[in-house]
Amino acid sequence: MMTSIYSGVSGLKAQQTKLDVIGNNISNVSTIGYKSQTVSFADLLSQTISGSTAANAATGTSGTNAKQIGTGVSVASVATNITTGSTQSTGNSSDVSISGSGYFIVQGGGSGEYQFTRAGNFGVDASGNLTVNGYTICGWLDCTQNADGTYTYNTQTDVEPINIFADSYTGNKKISAPAATSTAAVSGSVNSGADAQAAAATTGSSANATLNATGLTAVTDDAGTTFAGTITVNGTSVTITAGDTVQTIIDNINAAGAGVTAAWNAGDGANGYIQLTSTAAGSTAAIELGGTNATLAKLFGAIDGTTDTTSTSVAAAGTDYDSSNPDATTTLQVYDALGNSYDVQVNLYKSQVATSDGQSVTTWHWEADSADSGLNLSNSSGTIAFDGSGKIVDNDTYDTSFTLNLTPTNGAAASTVTLDLSKVASYATSSSDSLTNTTDGYASGTLEDFTIGSDGIIYGTYSNGQTEPLGMIALASFSNPAGLEKIGGSLYVASNNSGNFTGGVVAGTNGTGALSAGTLEMSNVDLSEQFSEMMITQRAYQANSKIISAADECLKAAINMVG
Repeated sequence: MMTSIYSGVSGLKAQQTKLDVIGNNISNVSTIGYKSQTVSFADLLSQTISGSTAANAATGTSGTNAKQIGTGVSVASVATNITTGSTQSTGNSSDVSISGSGYFIVQGGGSGEYQFTRAGNFGVDASGNLTVNGYTICGWLDCTQNADGTYTYNTQTDVEPINIFADSYTGNKKISAPAATSTAAVSGSVNSGADAQAAAATTGSSANATLNATGLTAVTDDAGTTFAGTITVNGTSVTITAGDTVQTIIDNINAAGAGVTAAWNAGDGANGYIQLTSTAAGSTAAIELGGTNATLAKLFGAIDGTTDTTSTSVAAAGTDYDSSNPDATTTLQVYDALGNSYDVQVNLYKSQVATSDGQSVTTWHWEADSADSGLNLSNSSGTIAFDGSGKIVDNDTYDTSFTLNLTPTNGAAASTVTLDLSKVASYATSSSDSLTNTTDGYASGTLEDFTIGSDGIIYGTYSNGQTEPLGMIALASFSNPAGLEKIGGSLYVASNNSGNFTGGVVAGTNGTGALSAGTLEMSNVDLSEQFSEMMITQRAYQANSKIISAADECLKAAINMVG
């Protein structure tokens, strides 16, 4: 009878332990990332009254089993249920849950260098540390930007506390540094029906200019003085040295890169002249040559051996345009290296119909200018062409990509902008505002918020519209996560049976789950299961108490038999 009392007592203790675990599970039903526990029992040592015997063929007796009486029950284990809890959406960008296995790595406790948790209700303290329940989240901070704009973190190093305001690799992350504009792209359509904007017909006198039409000898004025000086061809200076022949002048013009091709045109044999063909527009008309020497201010027609006193009308080849009346325009917003913004207006003017590679093309002249006094532009004009279908021409003669030179006057570094006009077409339209543009570059910005990607990379969003990485959250993986020891505060530490912590891993690799921002993992406690277990435990406890009561009654009866 005494044995039954002790068995009942052990049963009470065991069921009390199970009830304690059930109570703890139920009390943590709303704890973020909590893992429920279950209790397993094992019987205690049994008292053997007689051992087992084998069958005896000689005597014809069969074998008998051992006679054993158990001495009660003990708690064999309190196991942690590591299944993932349900996910709750919070809408808070700093909340994050793990969709599978793995643990967040934290620092700040007194139980070893690192602790581990499933709670993802992150916050940021006044110093910029990413924290959870007062502990600092660990991960990686050293990253490089790839050519395609993505980022790669050095995940082979030890994890360290994440600070989203500053670190030793990036410096101050509360500010996004400005970036100078490097590319600009214009798209849309120009009006194919616009009138060509060529300079008005120029009337000038070729008086005092004589050429030897047949021998192409030195250029002289009417006094026989050999001409020397500078002439301007399409804005490009060409030097004429005393004694230069007409052929030398022609060669010098061709070598100057003035956008024209010079050649001698003998005319009718008596009225020869230097003919200039615009390589950009395909014109075959002569182009005005303005010179510093008044005796050669106009060099269009010349008369062999005589003085030409007649006026000559020459149609210009579209070198002057009315900037107040462009055929199409768009305004680029560009930035210098210090983040200053400038408006650069790109004007397009229909030039003329020309021929390129045997095909008729329509040329358009473009010019870029800025009203900002703090910005100087150079290399800011060019020519594009469209074929008979309105598509832009891109070949050896006509480009679609140009380079603008920007020189700020405020001390910012000079920069270049690649201007892409390949998306411009030419169709009949009544609108001159059909051009749009995109540019890169931006001013400095301040950190406004951050988001967490599924791979653990934390991206900061800035007031200038930029997104930059602030750090990368690491996860821990264990060979036996059920062996981790709970230390309170929703934290775990590695134990002898959990496996060692060997370093952080990227979320979604090495058996860990991906991260889900804006959500939290809830407790995996199943209330219906806990209530069922609680009722069974209650009855089991009552049953064990009945054993003690029954044994007590038997002892009472035995005592009453005496005397």
